[in-house]
Amino acid sequence: MNWKYPLSAIAISALLVGCNQSDNANKSPFKETAETKEETIIKDELNREVKIPINPDRVVVGGILPYFSTWYVATNSTKEIVGMHPNSYNAASHSILKDISPDILKADTSFIKNGELNIEELMKVDPEVYFEIASDEKSINKLEEAGVPTVALQATADSDDPLEILNRWLTLTGKITGTTDRPEQIIEEGKKNQQEINDKLANVKKEDKPQVMILQYHSEKEISVAGSNMHGNRWIKATGGIDVAEAEIQGIKAVNMEQLYKWDPDIIYITNFTETQPKDLFNNTIKGQDWSQLTAVKNKQVYKVPLGIYRWYPPNGDAPLMLKWMAQHNHPEIFDYNMTEEIQKYYSKFYNYDVTEDQVKDILNPSSEAAKY
Repeated sequence: MNWKYPLSAIAISALLVGCNQSDNANKSPFKETAETKEETIIKDELNREVKIPINPDRVVVGGILPYFSTWYVATNSTKEIVGMHPNSYNAASHSILKDISPDILKADTSFIKNGELNIEELMKVDPEVYFEIASDEKSINKLEEAGVPTVALQATADSDDPLEILNRWLTLTGKITGTTDRPEQIIEEGKKNQQEINDKLANVKKEDKPQVMILQYHSEKEISVAGSNMHGNRWIKATGGIDVAEAEIQGIKAVNMEQLYKWDPDIIYITNFTETQPKDLFNNTIKGQDWSQLTAVKNKQVYKVPLGIYRWYPPNGDAPLMLKWMAQHNHPEIFDYNMTEEIQKYYSKFYNYDVTEDQVKDILNPSSEAAKY
């Protein structure tokens, strides 16, 4: 499965500083009416026909953790999201999305108990549509038995395009809500950024590409690395790197330090699904692990993946920015993006929100709190 979030590795809390918010930043595109809603039939990513209300305004997001941010990107609103997975709520509560669209913090999380879907609690939330990861057959069956309209979303990709999943979700959400302008614009922005990167990397030889590793989950007891068929693998390829784990690991796998010494990556990226920060490796503070021998650590090329409206590692509305951020770290001699300016321009254009420099610092340097369960 291409979507693993162990309970020991994800989490919640904390606030970012405020910022100017445009008058229309939280206006929903949906029509509010007391009348019985018309319904429509859509095909989800399990190729099932699902009957849902047109313009639903009671949306619940389950184990497909990043999807709440896709809903916002497509609709410019989060007030329809009345329920979400606790791990999603944790990410939201540490993200800038809570400043842009504070309604996200009103979402209920009580329907997930110890990682399991509780139908009785869910019914209190009264969902009109529930979004779930397609691989969670158990939850989907529960929802179907309870008569809850459920849209299954695949978290896997059929190509090396790191934007494929987000683009699919945006397109489907646009069909559900009738809000297609922003999804189309962000899809085009991603394509434009990727083409720009491809053009600049066209003459880079394989031997000049950095050896890159994705540290997915990490603690004193676990070193888990992401390899092929994972988001990190697609980001690395799209931005001019070579994934050191690709040939030996499919998905996510625990490894030991000896394996890391064998790979000896030039660059290490740490996901937002672990509390570990670059300084933990630089200072060699992890008991029983000696990171000081690795080239990436010696050269201070260990980076924490940013967290904007959502974590930048999985599908998220900031994905076009992730391309530029990682390309610049992989090839600083080629890419000279000013990421503060890039983020400010992007948020102003697509989210109609003015980001301060302090908020940019928080996006580019997410706290460990955002990964606590």
